[in-house]
Amino acid sequence: MQRMDAIVLRCQSCGGTLTEGAGECPFCHATVAARHCLACFHANLASAVHCAACGRELGLEPLPDPDTMRCPSCPGEAHFVALPAGANGTVHECPRCTGQFVDHATLRALFAERTPLSLGVPRAPQSAPQGPVRYLPCPVCHARMNRKNFGERSGVIVDVCKSHGIWFDHGELPRVLAWVEEGGLQDLAQREEQRRRETAREAAISAMSLHGQHLDLEEDRRDVWSELWRVLFS
Repeated sequence: MQRMDAIVLRCQSCGGTLTEGAGECPFCHATVAARHCLACFHANLASAVHCAACGRELGLEPLPDPDTMRCPSCPGEAHFVALPAGANGTVHECPRCTGQFVDHATLRALFAERTPLSLGVPRAPQSAPQGPVRYLPCPVCHARMNRKNFGERSGVIVDVCKSHGIWFDHGELPRVLAWVEEGGLQDLAQREEQRRRETAREAAISAMSLHGQHLDLEEDRRDVWSELWRVLFS
């Protein structure tokens, strides 16, 4: 994955200084042209040939549609635009800050496309960046979202509404999708399965010591992937 360093740019309308990923000029409020990657939905420079986030060649970008939801991060609550995620659903993006809100069903479909068939070398945990903590409201229900290190080890701090979806600041969705492609979900699923087995073993030992009974460890058999979604989306 390519590193996304800030690039200093100039607004074509007023000449003001812009940074990569800005959807709007902070001086004249002109819309900054961008090309969205079909693979990771990163907003690239209009002149880009390859995606700055995932490196893939940029083809025809998904055409945004008007959206009824409003951005939870921008002053003035800018309206989202809806980017079609193929047959998987919709990515809601703020044209001003290029933050993105994705519902749980769409995320599961995007993850399924990118999950490797086999579990590779366990990923080392990535530390989350430090900075001021800001709790955002869910754009659907307006309840305050929880902040968490996505997948416990990705190093990407996201805002999660348990009922509706996840808010990604600029550049965070491509980083999470790259983490999934590199085996992050399988690593998490393996750790969740280990936790489940340890919990079941402790329950069996407790039952034997208190009641002299044997507890079949397979009685608590649960769908590991269902537990995984619970961890990711709560």
